[in-house]
Amino acid sequence: MRNPHPAERADRKTETLNMTVCRTARRVVLGLVVATFAAAQPAIAEPLDLMDTFQLAESQDPRLRAAEDRFRGSEETRSQARALFLPEVNLEAESAYNWDNTRFGGQPRRTTDFESWNLGLVARQPLFRIESFSARRQAEIVIDTATLDVARAREELALRTSEAYFDILLAQDQLATVEAELVAIERELRRSQRALEVGTGTVTDVNDAQARFDLVEADRLRAENNLMIARENLRRLIDRPVGELMSLQDDFRADPPEPADASAWARRAEANNLQVLIAEQGFERAREEVEQERGSRYPQVDLVARHGRNYQGEVTSGGGAGAAGGQQFGGALRSEQTSIGLQLTMPLYTGGATSSRIRERQAERDATFSDTIDAKRSAAINAESTYLNLVSNLRQIEALEQALRSIRSTEQSTQRGIEVGLRTTLDLLNVQRERFETERQLSEARYGYLLNYLRLLAAVGAAIDDTGIQDVNFFLTREPGPRKIPDPAELDALDESAPDADPASSNG
Repeated sequence: MRNPHPAERADRKTETLNMTVCRTARRVVLGLVVATFAAAQPAIAEPLDLMDTFQLAESQDPRLRAAEDRFRGSEETRSQARALFLPEVNLEAESAYNWDNTRFGGQPRRTTDFESWNLGLVARQPLFRIESFSARRQAEIVIDTATLDVARAREELALRTSEAYFDILLAQDQLATVEAELVAIERELRRSQRALEVGTGTVTDVNDAQARFDLVEADRLRAENNLMIARENLRRLIDRPVGELMSLQDDFRADPPEPADASAWARRAEANNLQVLIAEQGFERAREEVEQERGSRYPQVDLVARHGRNYQGEVTSGGGAGAAGGQQFGGALRSEQTSIGLQLTMPLYTGGATSSRIRERQAERDATFSDTIDAKRSAAINAESTYLNLVSNLRQIEALEQALRSIRSTEQSTQRGIEVGLRTTLDLLNVQRERFETERQLSEARYGYLLNYLRLLAAVGAAIDDTGIQDVNFFLTREPGPRKIPDPAELDALDESAPDADPASSNG
């Protein structure tokens, strides 16, 4: 190959100088980012695992607290229903000033006035009210529904926390992979530049490496932004800064779900899914409301006891028409009364309101029955699709692991081909890009497997306790995970590395 022209060498020196300045500026910026990021992190002795994160979110989540508050309120319906069977005591009091204007036959009209008051106690003990029994059954249904609502809120929180947790781990892995790709490309860029300077390389190799470096640099900025967003999402869930998180074990192996039958998971979902159970409780409550309205047609029997005192003041008469003045006659009247007896109330005609309310409750009952059928179908479809996604994740993991082994072997062959002049830098960059993309897909498939495992448990109503979280925690390790912010010293070390170093070692 020909020696480069002096003008070309000057251009390449200028280009190399510009690249050096850019890399130095990038290191300074990264150093500032590292310092800012480190200062924002709390001092945590141990990294958080998924269970620790879930417990922090559980103590802070407003949706879960709202469901628990509604459950506390629903428990009062039991006391209210019990009160329908207990006696009721009321104090009655009345005070009045009375005017009476009467006329007997052809006699003059006579006016009288007097004051009076009444004071007494009335006790009422219900003996027979059919609607009270329906109200008591409804109270138990309301409490059971509130219990399921709390379980569902806790289940949803577990899924939201797991998604936010694994979003961070995935973003960390993606960023680490992009940074490793940058290291590998920068190594090839320097090798191409040195080869061009000694006359064994081409400008095309340098341009290819530079273009690929710029593209991956943009990917790195995007990966850093995704990581910051993921950390912010988890911070809002746990209401505290996010520190180190336990990462996935290097020897992670995904197991197939048991039973290996989508229809079996669908049947479990139809029977145990929380949304299905809540819909069934809604149907039971609507049916009791129909019975309660029907019970209002039946007679009500109460035991009623009264005790009171009455007072009537002296009567003042105004005389006949045209008479002047007035006169008083008689004295004040005081009495004390006590009574006890049975009172029966039988509704005979309410203008059709009772029949209308019954029809309204029946329509609501039919609607809730349809909601129950829809909830079962939705739960079955969700369980089947989640199971299939889980199986798909499992197969993807196996295929990507095999593909990664093949690509690494191809990368080594391409590297040796460059050394003997049979391959170009672009060939190696393409192989490396394929390897790093496969690593990113493998990481995404692994986290997708764990998330779909939790979703499958939730779909069949089996994630209402901590069992599912503990199962996933088994795959996590307290070993430090991929660095989220690169160390600027790493870039300085690159300048001292050999130009023909094995690019596969840059993946860490």
